[in-house]
Amino acid sequence: MSAIRSALDEMIGVSDEQLSTEQLAADIGELAFARQQVDVLIARKTRNMADRGGHHQLGHPSPTAMLASLGRMSTGLAKHVVSRGQAIEKAPTAHAAWADGRISTDQADLLFRAAEGVPDAYPGAEERLVAITEGLSVSDTARALEYWRQSVDGPGDIDLATQLERRGLSLSKTTGGMRRVDGWLTQTAGEAFEAALRALMPPPADGDTRTPRQRRHDALEDLARDWLDHANPPSVTGEKPHLVMLTDFAALEGHAGGTHETFYGGAIVDIDTLRMLACDCSITRIFLDGDSEVLDVGRKTRVWTSAQRKAIIARDRHCQAAGCERPANWCDIHTVEHLGNGYRRRRRRTKG
Repeated sequence: MSAIRSALDEMIGVSDEQLSTEQLAADIGELAFARQQVDVLIARKTRNMADRGGHHQLGHPSPTAMLASLGRMSTGLAKHVVSRGQAIEKAPTAHAAWADGRISTDQADLLFRAAEGVPDAYPGAEERLVAITEGLSVSDTARALEYWRQSVDGPGDIDLATQLERRGLSLSKTTGGMRRVDGWLTQTAGEAFEAALRALMPPPADGDTRTPRQRRHDALEDLARDWLDHANPPSVTGEKPHLVMLTDFAALEGHAGGTHETFYGGAIVDIDTLRMLACDCSITRIFLDGDSEVLDVGRKTRVWTSAQRKAIIARDRHCQAAGCERPANWCDIHTVEHLGNGYRRRRRRTKG
């Protein structure tokens, strides 16, 4: 062990700037393989410790607790590593292929899961399954194992019933007005959701520094806004559902302290967010007297019309932000000057 640590310390001490691209690639490949070998050893040694009750001797209530402490890892990850050690009995051929490097750790996890999910059929098919997966990617391995599972265990009616029972979505408001989303989607709903997000997530343009999580967030926002703009079913109020804001002109000009809140929930919205939303929206004017009595309600208008959008697209052809050439269908009409200062419609910008 000391030799391994010394070798790693020596590698860490070498600056990557001194290495060529080929050397870096070789190091990455070797380190990835070494990491897999380490994963095999940790799983095996944890299993041996559990078999002899070593975790109790060290004062830990379970192998998972012992591994979480010794390895300074989360309980979830420790539990997963322990299950890998337990798979030695359920999937010995897959475990050997994993130790030899013929399959990756991710592929081994998929085979271990198959062994646990279909325990009666897996032993007789293990050698063939391992042979098939050796040359596959992780995603293709998952597909192959799912096809095999359905061939021996049916289409999964019970699993579908479980999915329908567990399906659900939670949406909670957090500090600062942000929302936290958590839930379970059925397989069909998940596939549809992923397909929609993929359609709204083209390859990032040069200079796009958003993380994948942030890009998925922006794609979800685009998806919601597009449905709100084009959905046929009206809401219970007789209008298509939209985010509705209540504001005064001072807030549009950038001055806080007046009215800038959501129309139905009464949540206060910061001025910058309000002005961003107001750049491209429908507006209904309401005049009040000093006693808040309604004097006049004007009809709703949009910042731009459909005809104006077509004319601007014909003129600009693509996004007019500096250095951006995203196609017109990815763009919104954007005012050069904020509507609080005027309504000159001259430029389109992408949402993302």
